[in-house]
Amino acid sequence: MICPFCYHENIDGISECDNCLQDLASLDRPEGRSEIERRIMRAPLSKIAPHDPVFVARDATLAEAASMLCKSNLGCVLVGDAERLEGILSERDVLLRAAHRLDEAVAGPVSDYMTRKPACLDVDAPIAYGLNRMATGDFRHLPLVRDGVVVGIISMRDVLGFVGKWYPDLFPDAEE
Repeated sequence: MICPFCYHENIDGISECDNCLQDLASLDRPEGRSEIERRIMRAPLSKIAPHDPVFVARDATLAEAASMLCKSNLGCVLVGDAERLEGILSERDVLLRAAHRLDEAVAGPVSDYMTRKPACLDVDAPIAYGLNRMATGDFRHLPLVRDGVVVGIISMRDVLGFVGKWYPDLFPDAEE
């Protein structure tokens, strides 16, 4: 989608321009072809019941952040605070960026291993936007914000679990 404010070319379905941050959500509202598509396009991410975010300081060690990862059971921790999100550290980051040199990495700052400037979405954005953002960005966790402040976090598992409750026949072998 071309932003009508700055003419930057954005990914279709994005809620705000990557360049000028103008709201694009109201400009591109496709309609779903099935009931599940329509629900995902209308229901806000807040319906998923986001998890409370877990924060670590930028100068925390990787060992401290990994300990928080284990305790939180979220699969990621956010680096910074609710008003100033600097990064995100996921289990995948630890495995791909530090596991091959774990002895030296555990004492290093989490900022050396985090993903900087993680994508975020407004907590009231449609679930479809969250799915799109995670799928096109190839990540599994998405911080949610309200008025620029981090208020929660969701994972791809959370989204699929929520959709599975709407349509249990989509996941017939899922455990309760």
